Amino acid sequence: MSEDEEDASGSGPWWQRGEEPDYRATMANERTLLAWSRTALAFLAASFAVVKLTDITPRALRLALAGYLIALASGVTVTGYIQWRTRQDRMRRRQPLGRIVSPPALSAAMLLLAGFVVAVIVFAP
Repeated sequence: MSEDEEDASGSGPWWQRGEEPDYRATMANERTLLAWSRTALAFLAASFAVVKLTDITPRALRLALAGYLIALASGVTVTGYIQWRTRQDRMRRRQPLGRIVSPPALSAAMLLLAGFVVAVIVFAP
């Protein structure tokens, strides 16, 4: 069996399986990963800002909000990578990209974040 046949059969690292996808699709997939990364970075920056708020809100509430933002940033980072890797692999195998479940989960997480922000506003003196 030739090396090309072995790669197409599914053995070897995922990034060598199948065919090289169109570079435009690969670059678009990477831009999406970078967007997920920017979102995670924004959540981390927000967590730092929340912790550094003055004493207008209870410390426990600030720490809870900051912890939630850090967890959200971690989740967004992992989700972005999984989405990038899955789509890159599917493009290499010329399979449909499929759908992802992260948008509804991210929407729910953002609604919870909005609840935290409302709590901070309500409990501020």
